[in-house]
Amino acid sequence: MNNTKKYLIIAAIVFSFIDAGWQIYSVVRYFLTDPIIRNPVFYVVLDFITIVQSLSVAVLLILAIWKNGKLFRQRYGLYMTALMLSIIINLFSISSILLIVSMFISDWVWVKPTDQKEVIIDITPERKEDKIAKLRKMRDNGQITEDEFQEKLIELL
Repeated sequence: MNNTKKYLIIAAIVFSFIDAGWQIYSVVRYFLTDPIIRNPVFYVVLDFITIVQSLSVAVLLILAIWKNGKLFRQRYGLYMTALMLSIIINLFSISSILLIVSMFISDWVWVKPTDQKEVIIDITPERKEDKIAKLRKMRDNGQITEDEFQEKLIELL
């Protein structure tokens, strides 16, 4: 996994936890205010939904980049689910913006080739069978005579 993408996802996780904490503070403040000046109940219900959403986004992202991002390709669905949840609830939150930016960054790690090329030469000695086959081919092609073939054959054996 690309480090830039990983760090953006980690930042999105942190901001999701911060957002959940802020929503918890908002719920507590709602119940501490005077009932006469409270906002409608709808807003506190929305805050509860946002708390659950922020925590679920954070958990899904943690699972997506588990083991230093080695399983990110297999767990890409978790990442996309967290992205969609984050966009649906609050498009302009910092974690949503970070996830949208990370979506356009490739997760492939490109390895640059080194300039040094190591050449390994493996010299294996020719077997006698190969040398005899080569001599026969030279005799059949007319490069050597039958007598020269017999001499070199005796030298090999």
